[in-house]
Amino acid sequence: MILSMHLGKDSYDIVIERGVLAKAGELLDLNRRVLVVTDDGVPPAYAQKILEQSKVGVLVTLPEGEATKDFSFFRLLLSKMLEASFTRKDCVVAVGGGVVGDLAGFAAACYMRGIDFYNVPTTLLSQVDSSIGGKTAIDLDGVKNIVGAFYQPKKVLIDPETLETLAPRQFSAGMAEAIKMAATSDAALFEQIKTAQT
Repeated sequence: MILSMHLGKDSYDIVIERGVLAKAGELLDLNRRVLVVTDDGVPPAYAQKILEQSKVGVLVTLPEGEATKDFSFFRLLLSKMLEASFTRKDCVVAVGGGVVGDLAGFAAACYMRGIDFYNVPTTLLSQVDSSIGGKTAIDLDGVKNIVGAFYQPKKVLIDPETLETLAPRQFSAGMAEAIKMAATSDAALFEQIKTAQT
């Protein structure tokens, strides 16, 4: 399934398909330097699939959790790109949940005034929420998402198979968000969810 976000020059597609990670090289432009950003709570095989399909892959694995969304890790991503001689023709791929997507997307937005960014969300919450809409940010002085930018990805790949390794609590958090959005914005979807529960 392909959902198209119609945003003028910032339009992009969301590709939802089982096993789509194995096809990332066909769907994303990885024939260049690629910074793959993930965290240690994400199964390493997911980021590895992106690396294997990249011409020149640079992997950064961050600590899991909201505390990672700060200036020190933001600076780390920028430094890694600079060390690897990234240019404006190169790209960043986030593989993980909302923290990874927010941080990697903001780094992509800022490096050389903006390079291509792809989002590969691996939690249900990030698949239904943070990977869509171009919100990127880091936290500052205890204030969440206070420094950031709206920076749309070039494409989003959603592989439902990544949910098979998700902790039940994280799956529930994603379902709660989906139900909330359906209840407030999509009556037909909300009815479908209610029917599925009975």
